Amino acid sequence: MQSLIYKVFTRKYSLSLQADALELLSTVIAQNELSTVDATKWLELLADTWTKREAGPLVEAGPLKDLVAAVSAGTSSVSSRGADSASDVFTVISAFDVPPLWYDPSTKAFTHPFSKAEILSSAEAKASLFRQRYDLIKQRVLRNENFTPVMFSDHNRFRTLSTIDSLQGREGERFLLLGMLAQLEEGKLFLEDRAGSIELDVTNVGKRAHGLFTESSFVLVDGCVEDGVLRVDEIGLPPPESRDVTRNAFPNVNLFGGSPSLRTEVQLREIEVATDNGMVILSDVWLDQPSTMRALRVLFDGFSHSAPPIAFIFIGDFSSRPFVAGSGDTTQYRDNMTALGQLISEFPDISRSSHFVFVPGANDPWGSGALPKPRIAEYFTKRLESRLSHVTFTTNPCRIKYCAHEIVVFREDLLKRIRRNCVLEPEEGTDVAKHLVRTIIDQGHLCPLPQRIRPVYWAYDHAMRVYPVPDVLVLADRFDAYSVNYEKCHCVNPGEFSSGEFSFFMYYPVSRTSQYSKIPKS
Repeated sequence: MQSLIYKVFTRKYSLSLQADALELLSTVIAQNELSTVDATKWLELLADTWTKREAGPLVEAGPLKDLVAAVSAGTSSVSSRGADSASDVFTVISAFDVPPLWYDPSTKAFTHPFSKAEILSSAEAKASLFRQRYDLIKQRVLRNENFTPVMFSDHNRFRTLSTIDSLQGREGERFLLLGMLAQLEEGKLFLEDRAGSIELDVTNVGKRAHGLFTESSFVLVDGCVEDGVLRVDEIGLPPPESRDVTRNAFPNVNLFGGSPSLRTEVQLREIEVATDNGMVILSDVWLDQPSTMRALRVLFDGFSHSAPPIAFIFIGDFSSRPFVAGSGDTTQYRDNMTALGQLISEFPDISRSSHFVFVPGANDPWGSGALPKPRIAEYFTKRLESRLSHVTFTTNPCRIKYCAHEIVVFREDLLKRIRRNCVLEPEEGTDVAKHLVRTIIDQGHLCPLPQRIRPVYWAYDHAMRVYPVPDVLVLADRFDAYSVNYEKCHCVNPGEFSSGEFSFFMYYPVSRTSQYSKIPKS
């Protein structure tokens, strides 16, 4: 069996086993009389979990013994307690718990830039914010097939990125640049990179790719230099990168957050198939409106006659008007949350089995107006939480891990903000929702706007990333409901529940599809 252990740990996962660790694995396999097939599966599960935990390439007996016990407990929990009951199946990740990993172009690896991320962070974080976005996009672009020449191939069909400082004294030549759009002077558009800036002339742009172009967004620009100005012929967003390519480039880096599951992806897929009851996604659920409570009663009653959904994702605002601290809104807001808890508890199967996630909106208490927005204070939610078995009040944005699914949820009137601040008008007659989805994924950021328009806490900008591309992206917006597929990411906007037609989306993880639904008005 030792040869099998070496084959799995060393050859397949590039791990080095100490002698006592090798003896431990051999003993466990012998004591349990595992066949070669079963032993291989068990060893692969151990090695895969060790790698996900970033425990290092050297496998020692002490940590390995703990892992063996944990994996044994984790695999038995699926059969003994039910597939969806284990804590590593459904996890909500606060924006403040996302790993603070920044890309270092000198080492081509992710590092921890700060000893501790804080809301009141240092000036270093502010200075590094846009440089980090640039570095992260550039390494992605350089890995793209159009920029990476293959040995013995035609190098002429590959594009080369230039930097702004290399343009000096090269009038009339054509260049392809990657940089950030900025208005450094009133009425003039510039492109910035790490080396400098140059004024852009976009009056004769002949070809414009899909997307929405705002200040602080990163673009690829193709043009010629004339009189110190770059005359732009083509402009577009950076090419996206599939999550598989990103995973292969950084195989042992957890950019999404959350603890790695003790199960293999095959086991997680099996759980998904066994419990594919869908997730309910609602936005702008105004609990201070009687009509909303009546609609929610109809919603819960409908689901009470079938298997409970995996989760209900409630996205703010949870009040029809902005919350005013120190007024009567405090008591009213808490009572509204309590009333929702009472309503849900009337349906015991749902309240015991389904997960409930609450993401705050701009009008919910409280926060400074910058992103990420903290969770709703426990003072308002304690009574509701006491009535439900699985409930999480989290930040905006937040992340959700369900089995092998990675989900990003963001509440923001994003389309209106971005359209208002566009420096280039999108092509006429195109679907603006598709423009938005493409912009967010290609930028790799939930809010690619200037700090003066939509401030982000400097040390938590990494929590706003959309990198790697998630399986599901929920962009809750006061815009018409839509669902768009792009780069194997299913993006949905559930629309407004209370002020619209009581609409919501059902998302089904196995088929990776969603269904638009609405509750008839009584």
